[in-house]
Amino acid sequence: MRGFGILEIVIAVSIISATIFSLSFVFIMASRLESESLNKIRANFIAEEGLEAMRFLRDQSWAANLGSLSAGTTYYLAFTTTTSTWSAGTNGSEIDNLFLRKVTAENVSRDPSTQNIESIYNAANNDPDTKKINVSVEWQERSATKMVNISAYLSDIFDN
Repeated sequence: MRGFGILEIVIAVSIISATIFSLSFVFIMASRLESESLNKIRANFIAEEGLEAMRFLRDQSWAANLGSLSAGTTYYLAFTTTTSTWSAGTNGSEIDNLFLRKVTAENVSRDPSTQNIESIYNAANNDPDTKKINVSVEWQERSATKMVNISAYLSDIFDN
């Protein structure tokens, strides 16, 4: 019977150790998932900010800011704190040393009879007063590139 008490202690210690190990693994996984979701949320906000900046540029001057964007060219947004203005250029840098925001513009064509935007671009029906703006945000996470993409159609609503 003396060996039976030691066996009970060994089994109890094994069960407690396995439980503690499992709980610590769960907490480690939860921490990792929290970090990943935080980065994705931040990337979504940065992408939304990019669309808002493009709306700001549209409101300032369609012809100078959005009308002149070349389709397929990658642009980067910059905010000048001294003048509180946005600008789109071809040189960019990371945000918070992690996120890289890219903006591209696509030409838009409209069906001549319905004025609906066509799903496939047709140069004959080009609408010079509308662009499809695509904003993507990329970041590195555990040796993998993650990305968030959002798009919106912007039109020259102020005829400027």
